[in-house]
Amino acid sequence: MVYDGLLSSISMSNDNPWAQVARRKARTGCLGCLWQVAVVLVLGVVLVIAIAGLFYPWAFYLGGKFHILPMWQGWGRAHAKSGDYLLWVQLEPTPRGSRLIRRSNLKGIAYLCTPRGEQLRMHMGGSMRPHLNLSTDGERIDLYMDYWPALTGQFIGDHSPYLEFRGSWRNPNLVMDDHGSIGRGFQPDGTVYRGHGGNRPYMEEVVPITFTDSPHSEFDKACAALRQ
Repeated sequence: MVYDGLLSSISMSNDNPWAQVARRKARTGCLGCLWQVAVVLVLGVVLVIAIAGLFYPWAFYLGGKFHILPMWQGWGRAHAKSGDYLLWVQLEPTPRGSRLIRRSNLKGIAYLCTPRGEQLRMHMGGSMRPHLNLSTDGERIDLYMDYWPALTGQFIGDHSPYLEFRGSWRNPNLVMDDHGSIGRGFQPDGTVYRGHGGNRPYMEEVVPITFTDSPHSEFDKACAALRQ
């Protein structure tokens, strides 16, 4: 048709501005999409941080110093009768929790290194008192966790060991004890106890542990040393 020929002649013209725009879009289409995705992701992160700053401003000062992300991470060593247990935790605030008991609820992940040098990924929760100040120094904190592999956690039936820790912030550290949970969760040889309690003592040994502000890489090095 006449219109088809006219459009073809227009599109073939190097001087036509519309053709130039179309060529530029074709060359930069994928790159432009990537930039848009990146901008959306950045805005999403900023929004999450802003919401945390509104409802959980104390989370930016956990450990006694300001950090740009509302979370805290650190690791510690627990000297139990069955051996040394290394534990790395990363915690942050969460709106989830009981509506009947008002608490500042926490969520996170943890990695437990057993005396045999085996690393167990743990699903973690916790709580502190409601209406916290910016400084949490001296505040009580409870943490609880169970075994939860990254890919198969929701499909397995046995989440042993189940561990809990109670203590308080002593900035910049987190000073806690295991409330007897290591003794309940592990055998004397450092392997996970997979029984159902029975005559097993509930609190035979209370093991102290102090978490210091450290990255996961430092925990990995210490765990590797246990395997040697």
